[in-house]
Amino acid sequence: MKNFIRHPFCYRVLCFISLILGVSCNEENPVFAVPTNPSVVNEIDGFVFVKAGGNSTFLGTDVNGARTSETPRMKVHFTYNFYISKNEVTRGEYNALRNGAGAECHEACDDQSPVTNVSYFDAVLYANAKSKAYNLDTVYTYTKATFNPKGGCDDLDGLVFREDVNGFRLPTEAEWVYAASHGWNPEAGWHSENSGFVAHDVATSPANTLGIYDMAGNVLEWVNDWLTYFRQEPVTNFVGGADGGGLGERVVKGGSYRNDPSLINIYSRGDIYTVVSSAKADYIGFRLALGAIPNATMLDERGSVKESVVNSLAETNDVKHLTGTYESKLVFRNDVTGNLAFIEYGTGFNSVTEIKDSLQVYHPDVSPDGKRVAFCTGIEGGVRPSSVYVRNLDATGSGLVKLDVENAVIPRWRILENGDTAIVYVSSAADNSDDASFAAMSTWQVPFNNGQFGIPKKIFDGAFHGGVSADKQLAVTGSKLLRAKMATISSVVFNGVDSIWYGGEQACNVSLANDGSNRTLFLDFGGATGAQFVGQSYNTHERLLVMNNRGELVQSVAAPAGYTFDHTEWAIGGSNLAVATLANVNGVHQKIVLVDFSDGSVKTLVEGDELWHPCLWHSRNRFDSVNLDTDSAGVYYHPSASYGAIDLRVKMERFWEYRDELTAVALGSSRTMFALYDKDVKSQRILNMAFSSGQVTGMEYLFENYVLNHVKNLKVVVLEMSPAMLWTDRYDTWSEVIYNRVPGYKYDESHGFWVDGLPDHFLDAVKASPRPKTAMLFDYDLEDFLMPSRNWGEAVCVRDSNVLTLDSPLLKRNLKTFEDMVQKARARGITVIVTVLPQNPGYAKTGTFGIYGPRRSYAMEIINEIGKLDVIMFDENKFGEHDYTSEMAYNTDHLSALGAKQYTHRLDSLLATLEN
Repeated sequence: MKNFIRHPFCYRVLCFISLILGVSCNEENPVFAVPTNPSVVNEIDGFVFVKAGGNSTFLGTDVNGARTSETPRMKVHFTYNFYISKNEVTRGEYNALRNGAGAECHEACDDQSPVTNVSYFDAVLYANAKSKAYNLDTVYTYTKATFNPKGGCDDLDGLVFREDVNGFRLPTEAEWVYAASHGWNPEAGWHSENSGFVAHDVATSPANTLGIYDMAGNVLEWVNDWLTYFRQEPVTNFVGGADGGGLGERVVKGGSYRNDPSLINIYSRGDIYTVVSSAKADYIGFRLALGAIPNATMLDERGSVKESVVNSLAETNDVKHLTGTYESKLVFRNDVTGNLAFIEYGTGFNSVTEIKDSLQVYHPDVSPDGKRVAFCTGIEGGVRPSSVYVRNLDATGSGLVKLDVENAVIPRWRILENGDTAIVYVSSAADNSDDASFAAMSTWQVPFNNGQFGIPKKIFDGAFHGGVSADKQLAVTGSKLLRAKMATISSVVFNGVDSIWYGGEQACNVSLANDGSNRTLFLDFGGATGAQFVGQSYNTHERLLVMNNRGELVQSVAAPAGYTFDHTEWAIGGSNLAVATLANVNGVHQKIVLVDFSDGSVKTLVEGDELWHPCLWHSRNRFDSVNLDTDSAGVYYHPSASYGAIDLRVKMERFWEYRDELTAVALGSSRTMFALYDKDVKSQRILNMAFSSGQVTGMEYLFENYVLNHVKNLKVVVLEMSPAMLWTDRYDTWSEVIYNRVPGYKYDESHGFWVDGLPDHFLDAVKASPRPKTAMLFDYDLEDFLMPSRNWGEAVCVRDSNVLTLDSPLLKRNLKTFEDMVQKARARGITVIVTVLPQNPGYAKTGTFGIYGPRRSYAMEIINEIGKLDVIMFDENKFGEHDYTSEMAYNTDHLSALGAKQYTHRLDSLLATLEN
């Protein structure tokens, strides 16, 4: 089994030894500034030396009812030791290095309180700052930081964790669990039963047997890892997911002051809602670790070991600005594994997906619609047998089909005059310098429709694998000569004349542009012709060269210093862009770059160990218009946004697509989102627009600005009433949803929410904007929003009900907002159904209404008052006296799919009575 190796083995060994001896791998500062004697480190810097090498721990659990992301129980071995801070980072420590950037203080906090309300990015920047303070290399690198008005970090573009660097960092989940397992005792920490629902100064509860404080309770803690699924087999030096998967989810550990001690588990990995890097809460803080991790093991989103990790460095918006569309995909060969890998930039979070099977994959080419990829098992310049395959561009590479011919190399898609798709390939891509040998090769075309190959037909003699032009006037090839065929093609047969371009000098990696310009892109070997054109000499592959359709040099782009180009290809989709790999001085293909010939810029897309044969596809449908800014129009999601924006991204697309058909809309929080399966409602055409963290301000915003303005056939609105909503400030959740780098809502707002009609292509822009596909923390997909059956569990409260008083100005303001929605709906003749969603019946035996409060007596008073409005009450909670069984629950306040079936049926029956 291969482990992720980003640097030479000897360098890794040196870094590991340096951790033990206290020597940094920073060439400028070879002496480690932190004392190496564990007792001295503990005394001066508050770090504990953890002797993990040779030992192991367990992550996850096999307990029934645990989240899928927390199973199965996985054994993790350590071959190294590390340091971990004995305290959670305090507000005073944080302020000393980051001046309080982004960290908001609760009422009882002081310099010894754990710093909270900081994002993962804030924690990373603090770790880097501490490394610099001790004259160490920084563990985290990034290309750009984005800060909010309060100084907090919302995003770090191109963030890379360098696990082999000896500096300060967040602990891995495995390190955290190993340290926490030495005397795990949630009862002794600060929890909901003794904390007063506020964080306490660090080290005011008992330490564990390693002398570490507050690992169980006080505040949840960021750890370093991307969230990924576990595996049955043991792993060594585990550092989490290779990337953030389809959503960019992170791991938090330890429970907090608002959790019941019985529910603070060492295996828990998340919060109530999906945790992404930009998330912040007054109960989430962090602690630091110190030291390099040798031979780290990462897992992919499916829990398989990543033999070679590829880091995505380009943000979706960066690629969009170059290609003109969010619908872009990068496909390439990971030469370490031999597998095909790809990135879908349209998901917002640019995770690298690798299709694993036994086939060797070379020269991938994406189909015109972006849904399939063709590839071959041979390589340019090779002589061994090769086959051509096509498969779907998805995580499993489904729909694999093979072209049944003796030999086929370097496939390229094309669209025929009748609109069908076909693939052009060659019988051999071997050395073409000998005329007779080249003439013995041939170029073929085969139809491909409905997932199947048709009958191949020979186009002409000679292997022109660099491409055949759309206008059928030019075909090119390289390796070793740059050959061209220029002629008119009758329907199938190419009756052209062969020519040798570039003065007969050596050329390779030839690619014909697909934008109608018939330009040829290629690399040379520092030949005289290229040097004369450029005006200076250069070495092999140091220049990208471009010829026009007559074989005349017209442009050149230099490789970045210290690198040479390889594997050059024009981007697919008709643009002035090309992709290439960059090889370092040792010939390692470390990067894939995007070259913009309009200005000669070179932008890194990904980096790794050996990345070959990139192909960049982007949609030809660019919705540029003087009336539509596609950087903002319909963009309802960004990776730095909170979890509620993820759900709303899907809901907003459905809203715009079905607005003319809708007769009913439901608004609320995740309780409604999971309880109402709108596709099963028969009596009305209803859209469930509820979303995670939904509250009254968000409901009103959507209702007033979207629903009332655009749902012209609206008859019914379903409004959730969860009393705890009424004590939730808009800035706690809603502002994070719509204003945290999500431009679509502000764009709509600045255009009056389109009350006079949508501009052309607006819906197209919405559909093309970034959209995540799935979340690992929760067991629902972003299509149906249905949860599996678990149980109600414990009737816990994570909020102090005593502080939710009836004289709260926030309560009065939210009640007024809710009443205004009802009045506006009734003024238009719209029926209002107020629904109370079922929660754990165990709350009937407590003094609280639900997980967030308030007191049951207050909730009863509020619901009774709302019932006096001109509304229809649909109370399925009945203060716990309901008939939703435990198997109908996902957790203490959300229904499973089985519960959603019952809830939806009952609401549908109620809606049907309104029609009658």
